[in-house]
Amino acid sequence: MLVRVTLQSFVASADLAIAISIAALSVSALRSGRRPRRMRSWLFFALASVTLVAHSAFGTQGGEVQAEAAALFELLTLALFAIGFVLLYGADREQLRSIETRAELDPTTGLLNRQAFRELVAAHLRRPRHGPSAVAVVDLDGFKAVNDERGHPAGDEVLGLVGAAIRANLRAQDLASRYGGDEFVVFLADCPVESALPIMERIRAVVAGVTAASGSIVTASVGLALSAEGGADLDDLVRTADHALLSVKRSGKNQLLVAETV
Repeated sequence: MLVRVTLQSFVASADLAIAISIAALSVSALRSGRRPRRMRSWLFFALASVTLVAHSAFGTQGGEVQAEAAALFELLTLALFAIGFVLLYGADREQLRSIETRAELDPTTGLLNRQAFRELVAAHLRRPRHGPSAVAVVDLDGFKAVNDERGHPAGDEVLGLVGAAIRANLRAQDLASRYGGDEFVVFLADCPVESALPIMERIRAVVAGVTAASGSIVTASVGLALSAEGGADLDDLVRTADHALLSVKRSGKNQLLVAETV
């Protein structure tokens, strides 16, 4: 009997210690002006600390009614802790997904970085059934002068505006990347030439407009490559579009040239 009472007292003391620790952490965080990072989880943990105290109080008393109450509060405590940990795990998963998403984006333009873009386009091109697609290589005219005359912050502002102009004119299935420096690559999925041309011309017009509004004279030269249905890989399309872009650069810039179908 003495051993049983001692064990009950030990368990009750442990319950109280856990409850007090959780409450102390919560109060300390709130008093310092910082909310716990996982507020919903902490709410359930705090409620669990209250039911833990109740379980401890009923557990130290004799009697059948008190034992039943203690068992009920024990189940409630376990349920609250379980919910808290599930929410904590879910919040961590959301944070990881957010980190993964940020890692796929170029921080200056908000477009996909080169690696993420290549992987997503390759996945699309591997599909057994897809229509003809287009790849555009976009190079900014006058961007070097902006960096030289107004500094890199102004250059970054221009890149951000260009990224926004590209995103605003793409369809849901399209992809765009900052490939490096002031060069961008756009993948227009299942897009014949009669649809690809107006999209890229709109992007060129918006780039010129938004950059002029910011005080920079920057235009876009574009080389556009088209794939036959189900044919060509990304490297072939980029290479062909790049050749068309070089022709644009040599012939006066600020134009769009369509290459032969790959």
